[in-house]
Amino acid sequence: MNFAGPSSTENVFNDEEKAPMAAPPHSVPPPSTSRAPRFAFFRKAQRERGWRRGIALFGFILRLLAIGATLSATIAMATTDETLPFFTDHYQFYANFSDLPALTFFVIGNAIAAGYLVLSLPLSIAVIICACSSGAHLFLLILDLVMVALTTAAASAATAIVYLAHTGNDKAHWVAFCIRFDGFCEQSSGALVASFVGIVILMMMVVTSALALRKH
Repeated sequence: MNFAGPSSTENVFNDEEKAPMAAPPHSVPPPSTSRAPRFAFFRKAQRERGWRRGIALFGFILRLLAIGATLSATIAMATTDETLPFFTDHYQFYANFSDLPALTFFVIGNAIAAGYLVLSLPLSIAVIICACSSGAHLFLLILDLVMVALTTAAASAATAIVYLAHTGNDKAHWVAFCIRFDGFCEQSSGALVASFVGIVILMMMVVTSALALRKH
């Protein structure tokens, strides 16, 4: 009698053991999203750098305008001199800025401001080139504030004297001498206007430096 059942069963098991097992499907990694935030960060940094460079360029232009205003005020007041065409045997009537300490302080204050602004131009250019320098912005901000205080004090002192020269003071019996020295008063008034324009520009420079520091 022939029993073929068990042998056929063993062959089936052997075939199953020899058959190669199917490899599991490879898991597809999700697309990398690290580049997107990285590029977004670079774009944001470039925008901020461009913003700071634009502020620095605007501050440089304001610095040039402030140089013109303070230098004009200094020259106008320093050259204020008038001599009346008539004189007596013992007196000759003339007016000069050096005769009044307030006007002398005005000339010195605006001259210091103009000199500082000229010397600060290279640093201002460096700030434009290297927009990431916060130390330079802070240094310019502090010195600009000092110049605002100095020019404001000088212009205020000179304004009081020029106002008295125009109007006088009846209670103190101070005569308005601009009736005679009209050229002196006109030139000194023009110097005051130029100085106050320079003060406004200096204040704008302080604001731009503060904005640049805020972006840092």
